Amino acid sequence: MTRAGTVAALRRAHAERALHPREVACEALRRAAGADPATWIHRLEPAAVLAYVERLEGLDFDNAPLWGVPFAIKDNIDLAGTPTTAGCPDYAYVPERSATVVERLLAAGAVPIGKTNLDQFATGLVGTRSPYGAVPNAIDPSYVAGGSSSGSAVAVAHGIVPFALGTDTAGSGRVPAAFNGLVGFKPTRGWWSTRGVVPACRTLDCVSVFARTVADACAVAEVAGGFDAEGPFSRRVEFAGFDADAARFGYLAPERLPWFGNDAYPDLYERCVSGLPGTPRAVGPEPFLAAGRLLYEGPWLAERVAAVGDFVEAHPDAVHPVTRTVIEGGRTLDAADCFRAQYRLAELRREADRAFADIDVLVAPTAATHYALAEVEADPLGTNARLGTFTNCVNLLDLCAVAVPAGTTPEGLPFGVTLLAPAGRDHALLHAAAAFLGEETPGADEPLPGTLHLAVCGAHMAGQALNPELTGRGAWRVDATRTAPRYRLLALPDGKRPALMRSESGGAPIELEVWSVPSGAVGGFLATVDQPLALGSVELEDGRWVHGFVGDSAASSGATDITRFGGWRSYRASLRAL
Repeated sequence: MTRAGTVAALRRAHAERALHPREVACEALRRAAGADPATWIHRLEPAAVLAYVERLEGLDFDNAPLWGVPFAIKDNIDLAGTPTTAGCPDYAYVPERSATVVERLLAAGAVPIGKTNLDQFATGLVGTRSPYGAVPNAIDPSYVAGGSSSGSAVAVAHGIVPFALGTDTAGSGRVPAAFNGLVGFKPTRGWWSTRGVVPACRTLDCVSVFARTVADACAVAEVAGGFDAEGPFSRRVEFAGFDADAARFGYLAPERLPWFGNDAYPDLYERCVSGLPGTPRAVGPEPFLAAGRLLYEGPWLAERVAAVGDFVEAHPDAVHPVTRTVIEGGRTLDAADCFRAQYRLAELRREADRAFADIDVLVAPTAATHYALAEVEADPLGTNARLGTFTNCVNLLDLCAVAVPAGTTPEGLPFGVTLLAPAGRDHALLHAAAAFLGEETPGADEPLPGTLHLAVCGAHMAGQALNPELTGRGAWRVDATRTAPRYRLLALPDGKRPALMRSESGGAPIELEVWSVPSGAVGGFLATVDQPLALGSVELEDGRWVHGFVGDSAASSGATDITRFGGWRSYRASLRAL
């Protein structure tokens, strides 16, 4: 599986029949068996895995974007017929039905390999609070892997599976990504259903994904996301966006951040900031740090008691001592304390909103430092608390986040940063993360599941007057190109829009952009487009055909032929020069 270690590569190999999903699944099982035992809580038997492979025969490859792709599941997420332990053997149960996100992945052709280890009850950022053993870091086993989704991150980092599900309440889907050199995507809260997930803090919990590339994380997101009427905390996300190719970046002022004695991280962060495009804007870290501190001072600690407190009280010896100490701390809060914390969080959200008024993406360190296993053992509570310094705030402030690799320390350990944006900016944020890593734009070659490619050549292009009608619906630009040399461009009489007309003679290449639009937003966008424009198909200069706006038969009436300018921008520039 070395030459097919990503979702995209596996899909190509399967399409070309260079690999068979049985072969891929067996190789994943072999690698899983050879991994550190602490990585897994339950590995599926080969017969069970191959039963999932046999199901693929009944799926249409073209409509199953994860066809034959093996994956791992954090063991607080249900897989039907397989025990869910949440890292506590006495808590185990066997669900009859898979979690919503798992059901969607299976329907898309993904093949489960097993359930991964975690900090018990998803309470921790270290990956050591488990009776199944501490999960060693994939790069240096003397260091922690990060938690709570430790096993999922390590399974991807060791190349066992191309992607793995985690959960994220305070950073559990981001800290392990940073410590193991991975991409970790935490979607907008409620976009991915948490039905079938053992709760930590139900109002904050998110399912997340670990992958090697942003494109893979994006492919999983487009399958896993979506409103779930059976999930009480699912929400109909109002997607919005920004032009990710011209994103306004912000960063937390490094000199005002706590680094807890780590000398390498500040230097690596400053190097990262210095390489950001445009003119990055320094953002005061105080509201983000203050919101993070609320996580273990207010109602969200008490919420852990609501989630598993009865079990802890009834089975104290079955619970990891550190986990028990953390959860029991939530019993000391009264109702007034909980409301005061919520009032304070509302104030901090307004401060964060003001910070994002001038930027599209905030780049923050994922963690302030990285600890060896021995250091965590000596101070389990203090080290864990410090690891959440920059991550605790994200779910509380209702942000989406992508953790990405951003360098290596002198000791050879990964350093990571997290790209943050307000809720609903997930698509544009993933695009910006891909650009940050120098990856090909997710969905550039063909639309991702749940999206539509749409070509625009006038006022809807980036920087033009009507572009917010695209970005405001969560669309992101995937290509800036030209048409085949068989089109004319006409300026309509209103002076605000052009019409693209196919012409087998006398045509020329016309500048345009291809935007990826979430399928659910397409109808609303089309309603904003008036005659004489209509949705049709446009041929690009590389021979591809995409949906796009073209002029109907009435478009030439009273219009001015501006083909010679080669595009709307050049035409508008010529008018300004007059």
